[in-house]
Amino acid sequence: MNVAVVLIIAVVLFFLAYRFYARFIAKLFDENDNRPTPACALRDDRDYVPTKPVVLFGHHFAGIAGGGPIIGPTVAVIFGFLPVWLWAVVGTIFIGAVQDMTVLFASIREKGKSIAEIAKESLGNTGFFLFISFAILMLILLTSAFLGLTAVSLTSLVPLEMMRLAPDQTIVKTVLVGGVPNAQIGGISSTSLIIITAFAPVIGWLVYKRGVSVNVAVPLAILVCIGSILLGMKYPVSLDPDIWMIILCFYTLLAAGIPVWIILQPRDFTNSFLLYMGVAALFAGGIAAGMKGVTFTAPAFNLAQGASKLGPVWPFLFITVACGAISGFHALVAGGTSSKQVAKESHVKKIAFGGMLLEGLLAIGVMIAVGCGILFSDYV
Repeated sequence: MNVAVVLIIAVVLFFLAYRFYARFIAKLFDENDNRPTPACALRDDRDYVPTKPVVLFGHHFAGIAGGGPIIGPTVAVIFGFLPVWLWAVVGTIFIGAVQDMTVLFASIREKGKSIAEIAKESLGNTGFFLFISFAILMLILLTSAFLGLTAVSLTSLVPLEMMRLAPDQTIVKTVLVGGVPNAQIGGISSTSLIIITAFAPVIGWLVYKRGVSVNVAVPLAILVCIGSILLGMKYPVSLDPDIWMIILCFYTLLAAGIPVWIILQPRDFTNSFLLYMGVAALFAGGIAAGMKGVTFTAPAFNLAQGASKLGPVWPFLFITVACGAISGFHALVAGGTSSKQVAKESHVKKIAFGGMLLEGLLAIGVMIAVGCGILFSDYV
């Protein structure tokens, strides 16, 4: 099957879902911009901060779209590209986007409370204890896994041969590993991460203290993103993975304890443009490949081999592709931070439903890239 056909059908379905289904859900919640949101009614410029939708969308999207929508589809292609595509499309529209939007609405109506706090009011102390215990346990497992993955990615080395670059190239810095030149891809990411984080307070100060408009903040964020990558290619930072884990843990504690507009929100807003560029590149690549007649090397269905590698398609496909279809972690993001920053109820559809659709598109783009860009015999 032509890869562009799969991509275009998904985009059309996502557009129709946003145009009609999201509006239907908004009507069910009696969306009303005259009803003050917690960000306005309880504003403290620390956690409760009314935020422009383009900034909050970036903050929310960067919070939900981590490694999940990339790693999940990459692994799940073993079941065949069609099951992954079907789950990403159906799951995103009818489960993931609905969950994200309803959780954000529910948290807003409950003064920005988390889902655990809402559960306490509805289910009592026992329900609250069970909910918060499960959430804490899952967060420990999730953050532990992604802490390790992040440290590995920030220190990763890729042989130049795999990148189809000559040994004498000057595009990226290299190190020798066993006599083989390796590109310091992780070093580029490390430099970019440091620069984006360092500029986050500047962008936050400009937006919230100097009143800089979005028309200025967006180009500035894009400039920081591109500049950080270019500097990373010339000056990659190389640290031990254990050192990165310590730094990331310290950053998490710092970002969680200071006003959201200083680091957390502007850093996510800036970082989101890297994600947008990635989604755009995957989309453009899929269309260009389709125009050249590229088809999937992966089979449409490969359930037997997938079951032998990962386990039965039910439930392992749906566990593997969580972000990019449906992820309970999104409820923690929506109810934990995003609900305290929504300025108007009409923004909920854009941020929650739209954010989930974009993540679904990211997952589908990754699935297409893996399904047609790698010989399936090499993949398995």
